[in-house]
This record gives sequence, structure tokens and C-alpha cells, in this order.
Amino acid sequence: MEQEFHITEIKDLPEGDGARLDFRWVIKRGNIIDFAINVSLLEDEKSTDVYRVDTKHEYLHEQRFWISPKPKALNLDYNTAFVEKKKEVFESYERWIKLFKEARKRGEV
Repeated sequence: MEQEFHITEIKDLPEGDGARLDFRWVIKRGNIIDFAINVSLLEDEKSTDVYRVDTKHEYLHEQRFWISPKPKALNLDYNTAFVEKKKEVFESYERWIKLFKEARKRGEV
């Protein structure tokens, strides 16, 4: 039997904007078989994707939208990837949003 879980956290950012951290995962027999983690910038009543790691499209990959929208494949098992990337999101989301905003100002995104 599969179980699906969702958690969303909204974080305030120093410049008055917000960040939305979305976590979704599916467990079967004690193992993660599918997941998605998204970091979005909330500003002017809009949501803009900044970072994503997921198992869609048949493989594990991440996208750092301030660098490129092109997915980068990851060579990790899903359990390890989910734990490591969730930790990385909580440690880095503010910096990622700052990098995204800087890239946007330069016209790179």
C-alpha cells in the first residue's frame, strides 16, 4: 500500500517577500518511490519557481532556475536524495532566492 504525504511551509524573507517550501513524497513498503521538493518565491501575490528536485520524467533530477531551467540528473537513491535535499532546502532557500533575484535583475531568467 502506498502512502502520500504533503507539507508546505511559508517563510518570511528579509525584503518583505516570502518563500514557499513544498514537500511531497510517496512511501511504499518503507521506501520513498516518488517525491518532489519545490522552493518558490512569493512576491506581489505571485509564485515563481526557484528550485525543484523531483522524480518525474522517469529519473531523479533537480533544477536551479537561477542557473538554467534544464534539469540536472542526480545519481542517488530516492530515500537518500529526499533526506539530503530536504536538509539542503532548509539550509539554502534564502540564498537561492537571493541568487534567483540577482539573476533576474541581470535578465538571465
